[in-house]
Parts: sequence; structure tokens; C-alpha cells
Amino acid sequence: MTLVGFDPSFATIVESAGASWYNALGASLSKRFSHGLQLLASYTLASALETNPGYTTGGFTGGSLFGDQNSPRANYGFDGFVRPQRFVISYVYDLPGPKVLSGWKGRALGGWSVAGVSTFQNGQHLTIFDTNTTNAFGIFGTNFDRVQLAPGCTNRNVETRGAVTDKISNYFNTSCFTAPPIIGSDGVATGFGNSGNGIVRGPDQRNFDISIIKQTPLGNSETRRLEFRAEFFNAFNTPSFSNPMVNAGTVAPDLTTGVPALTLDPTFGQIQSTSVAPRIIQFALKLYF
Repeated sequence: MTLVGFDPSFATIVESAGASWYNALGASLSKRFSHGLQLLASYTLASALETNPGYTTGGFTGGSLFGDQNSPRANYGFDGFVRPQRFVISYVYDLPGPKVLSGWKGRALGGWSVAGVSTFQNGQHLTIFDTNTTNAFGIFGTNFDRVQLAPGCTNRNVETRGAVTDKISNYFNTSCFTAPPIIGSDGVATGFGNSGNGIVRGPDQRNFDISIIKQTPLGNSETRRLEFRAEFFNAFNTPSFSNPMVNAGTVAPDLTTGVPALTLDPTFGQIQSTSVAPRIIQFALKLYF
């Protein structure tokens, strides 16, 4: 039998609802070129709190929502698109050298300078979710929901403590997650997970791009010169890690007991890549005439 009308699997409700609070503090320090130095330092402190995190950065339908949509308080939290703190400094410095660039001494020791951009920023706020096939409300057909915290665990202790390099394969404390409580009379259907939005902070980033520049005049002309550049991207080879995998796994009835249980995804909590390339060095030679 063929039904005429809309395919319910492609039906989407778009609603204008929710609230968002974005606050930021920005400060900058600028030094114009003098005594061989030019510098610009910028700092941003920002926060984005919403009742529907993800909507501001979603697709044309507004994004995907997890959890009980009748409870704005339960859905209130940090949006992941904001870096809470970000500091960027750029600079150019002409190294001291002979004032007269003619002659072998001036050509060898003069005309050197260093320039660069250094970036420091906090990690993004992350939301942990699972695929709950036993959710009584059948969220969006795919049953994505925020994960349920185990008894004794709070939003504050789901992240493994220590340096990022020490928890690449176990960024989260997996013992803090379980299946949501059963609310159905059938003993299977569950409610929503109780963890919040943006409860975990992803890895921070520190990056240094540096250039070493040598200007060598050619002859007695003021315009003709040879410029050599050595450019180091991620100069100190500092690893900047991508966010860990935040899909906790699947909630489904246990094959033996029939009681819903959370089966953790093997990749859950693993950092599988870096967000910045390893150190790259390139050389350039430019002739001005």
C-alpha cells in the first residue's frame, strides 16, 4: 500500500524558541614601530550560554537538539563554538646591527629581523551523548541524547585529570556513565540522560609561527636588495590535539536480562588526531629591484 503525503522520516519541525547570552571582554595592546620593534597583543574572554546549544551553529534547520525539549533548564549550558580565553600576539623586531650596511661586515651582520605570531586558546566546551534505542520519547528517530551520569558522579568529575598527553586514550572517566533510568511500565523504556551541555573542556592550543628575515642591499641602490626568509610554522612542534570522541556508545536492552545497559563505544574518549600540523619549515628568496 502506498500512502500519499509526506514521508514522516523527513518531517522536521522548526520552532523559534530559546534564549542565548553571549558576553565577552576584549583588550589589546599595540606598539607602533619604534626602536626596531612593532607589537600587537590581543586578549578575549568570552562566554556563550544557551537553552539550546548547537542551534546558533547548526544547519539551515537550526541544528539538532538533545534531551527534554520541554525543560529549558535541563538544556541550559555552554555552546561549544566559543573559546573561553584566547590570546594572540604578533611582532616584528629588527635585530641590532651595524648602521652602515655596505661592506662585508654590514652585509653579514646587518639587516636581520625576526617576526612571528603566537596563539594561546582554551579548549572548546564539549557535550557527551549516546544513542539510546530505549528512549521512551523516540527523539528525532535517531534517539540521540545526552549521556546519563552514574550515581556519585557530577559534571565536574567526568573528565580524567592530568595533562592531555596523559589521557589521549582515556580523556573521560568511563565509570561515570550508565543507562538512563527506566520510566516505562514495560521495564525497558527509559527517560532522558541527566548530564549537562558543555560539561567538559577539550584540549587547549598553543602555537608559535616564527620567521627569520635577512635583508641584504645590492650595490649602492636603495631599492635593490635580496631578502632571505626562513619560516617556521608550529616552530616548537607543540602538539595541538583535536577534541576527543564524545559519542559514549549505545543504550539497548541487555541480551540476557532485557534491562537497558550502556555499551561503550571503543573510541569513546580517544583523541585520534591533531588540529595543527607538525612543524613545517620553508625557505624563500626574494629579489627587489
